[in-house]
Amino acid sequence: MKQPTFVVVGSGGGGATIAWLLAKAGHSVTLLEQGPDLAETEFMDAAHKDDPEGFNRHPHNEYFYRVRRPDPKRRLRGEYNTFRRHAAEKARPFKNGWTGSVLGGGSVLWGTWAFRALPVDFKLATVFRELQMSKDLADWGYAVADWPVKYTEMEPFYNVAEALLAVSGDRAGWVSGIKASPWYQQFSQSAWFTTNFPAKSWEDAMSFPCPPYPRTPVGRVVSHGMAQAGLSPLSLPTAIVRPGTAPYSTREKLAAAIAELQPQGDIWQKPASELWSERVRLACNLCGFCGEYLCWGGARAINGHELIPGAPKSGTHSTVIQELRDMRAAGADVEIVCNAKVYEVIHDDKTRRATSVRYLDVTRPDKPKPRTQEGEFVILSGGAVQTARLLWMSGPSWGLGNRHDQLGRHAAFHLFGLGAKATFKQSYLDAANQKQVLHGLLHGEFGHTGNVTSFAPYFVKDANSARWFNAGTFTSTAKKNPLENAFEKTERVLGKDLLKELDLYERSFEVRLTADDLPMPTNRVDLDPAHVDEYGFPVARITRDVGMHEWLMYEQVKPQLERIFKPYVDGGMLEKPPGVTPHIADLIGDHQMGTCRMGDDPKTSVVNRWCRLHESENLFVVDSSFMPTGLGLNPMITVVANALRVGTHIAEALRQGRTPGK
Repeated sequence: MKQPTFVVVGSGGGGATIAWLLAKAGHSVTLLEQGPDLAETEFMDAAHKDDPEGFNRHPHNEYFYRVRRPDPKRRLRGEYNTFRRHAAEKARPFKNGWTGSVLGGGSVLWGTWAFRALPVDFKLATVFRELQMSKDLADWGYAVADWPVKYTEMEPFYNVAEALLAVSGDRAGWVSGIKASPWYQQFSQSAWFTTNFPAKSWEDAMSFPCPPYPRTPVGRVVSHGMAQAGLSPLSLPTAIVRPGTAPYSTREKLAAAIAELQPQGDIWQKPASELWSERVRLACNLCGFCGEYLCWGGARAINGHELIPGAPKSGTHSTVIQELRDMRAAGADVEIVCNAKVYEVIHDDKTRRATSVRYLDVTRPDKPKPRTQEGEFVILSGGAVQTARLLWMSGPSWGLGNRHDQLGRHAAFHLFGLGAKATFKQSYLDAANQKQVLHGLLHGEFGHTGNVTSFAPYFVKDANSARWFNAGTFTSTAKKNPLENAFEKTERVLGKDLLKELDLYERSFEVRLTADDLPMPTNRVDLDPAHVDEYGFPVARITRDVGMHEWLMYEQVKPQLERIFKPYVDGGMLEKPPGVTPHIADLIGDHQMGTCRMGDDPKTSVVNRWCRLHESENLFVVDSSFMPTGLGLNPMITVVANALRVGTHIAEALRQGRTPGK
């Protein structure tokens, strides 16, 4: 059999991971990324102009990244989406639908919140049925479904994903924090819960590869508030090599993950020395440039231009993409093509096979060059919005994979904006000792975006109606973005006003709810009939509103959020009581899920359990669009684990002479 070529579109958590696995299995792989490699286009030329030792100050430029927000970082020049709340409304261009259009995709920009999903997340329809919520949800317009795969099928790949991404955390604390949550305490007393979600698997999960990330000043403040509110705070699992540790050997941790719970498949029989290089990654130096930045902590320059990738922050750019480059240098048939804007999948409806993809080479954006990349298999990983858009632009007029009108439906984005923020006074009265105490600074620049979290609101109950709602996780947030924080207050701040806002930033802290918005078929991504991008292609039109479940859930969560701040309100420490803000409906860039729902029934889903399109023999989707339901968690670890699962299946099927995806 001829060695197949895999064309992978998108280099984020799903695409680059599956490209690495298939290349390691001996197959030829071409990885297409619509954006540039920031490591080359933005920093390489400047790397030695600032410091003869090789430190490059350019990546640590908050004004450049967080205030100006240059196009190469978030989207290609002229790229945008349109948004509307419902089908009767006219969609308009908006700014909050960005994705990571760079080599490494969203894994370059993410905040490193590295949660694996819980067993209940895979059977959410079952949970709601047992809670007698199914009728309510159906009446409110929801379409909640169980996943066709179980947690136990994903668990070996979660172990591998955590090893690849150097997750720092406290497994025992993670388990005990979840078990102490009110919802778990009540659910675990029911026969349906113990039958469907046996404790052994997730409770006995292997230790995280790194110890927990240190408690930051903001994390300490929020942790105290959570504890006082009875919300069982725990260390946020973080995909960063923990500060103060020895250089991180991915090979060593990968070997341990495989030995703990060996995934099925010939590739996992190989020794770790054949799967991963000797490259090590250096520990985090607490610079604070994590969320929204390409991490350069620990990188060293040699020979004037070449960089040793030792970045503490995990993403595909610092892990599997470097491995792919090493493989190519050693002679493997691997290609990484940047600035490749894919606009169509060519599909033969008679043979039910994709034959190639068409893209524009936008290395010079004003002079795009059309290209065609053939391949025996095509794997899409452009994000839930752009993958749906690409499928709409491919195949028949109704969209490739859309025979049953399911393409783009059940889009979910998390309820971002739902949270509360407070600012400490410069000093406060210590009532016990009757003296004025200087509060000091919170140093939000220490560490990454989050630090402590709580699973207490994963499910919340309305005491009046006895209804249960699916919420998510509370997490402390702080970024090294004082300029952005100041500029958000007004169009233009200068002089003393700017200094005042910067001062407030140093005394501010926030708690955010990463809240699941349940899938509704009316929340959809399709093509806008009136708007095109700079190259004339229809832009994605996003239709998204929240339903009754989310509004009722918000009413239950709001008092829990307020209790976190209560010790500081009662102590007279805050400038003013924090206000709880609801979701922002059109803030949908960070976590995009759904649109290509995974399921066994082609009439209600787009891809099957192996993430292959029901309507195609060789077209797969491995970004977060495959998810039948969202999570109350960052989806990155689940996306990486699923890509490992699907890639293992494909490699094993081809090794055995079977058709992948069946």
